Amino acid sequence: MGLKMKERQAVTREYRPRYQKATRKEKKAVLDEFTRLTGYHRKSAVRLLGAKPARQVTVHANGHAVKLKPGKRWPGNRKGRPVYGDEVIGSLRKVWAFFWYKCGKILAPLLRQQIACIASWPAFGITPEIAGKLAGISPATIDRRLGKDRAALALRVKHSTTFGGWLLSIIFARMWVYERWVF
Repeated sequence: MGLKMKERQAVTREYRPRYQKATRKEKKAVLDEFTRLTGYHRKSAVRLLGAKPARQVTVHANGHAVKLKPGKRWPGNRKGRPVYGDEVIGSLRKVWAFFWYKCGKILAPLLRQQIACIASWPAFGITPEIAGKLAGISPATIDRRLGKDRAALALRVKHSTTFGGWLLSIIFARMWVYERWVF
């Protein structure tokens, strides 16, 4: 029919409890009636009527009321500090280069096994605190923190090979070019 969106939402709020409490046969009748009234597709109607209504939670932050829906994260900045600072990532870059730019899945176990030996070398400049953090760093964090460095090392292709006409003169090929056969 010609219901407006606010009216459809009101009808949905009225039908939702009936639909959720109904048996299977009753749900079919409620769904038929609801789709006739609102004009929704049947699958959309099932999704709307079967959904649990989202409760809104009001939280007071800095003197302002903020409405949060369940499952949504708190708006704002991250509270914690980064675990791995610039010194740790700088040492990680040196170790990464030493191990020939291995990925995080390979580098993390190597770090855990060899960190005592690596930390003893003065070239790396690894303190006991940095060594402890490098021993506990995860492979995903390694890949994430070294992503820009890995991209800088990637080969950049400026030109790709093109199919030249000279190849046709060397190799006998039959192909369709601009609506005529070329031999």
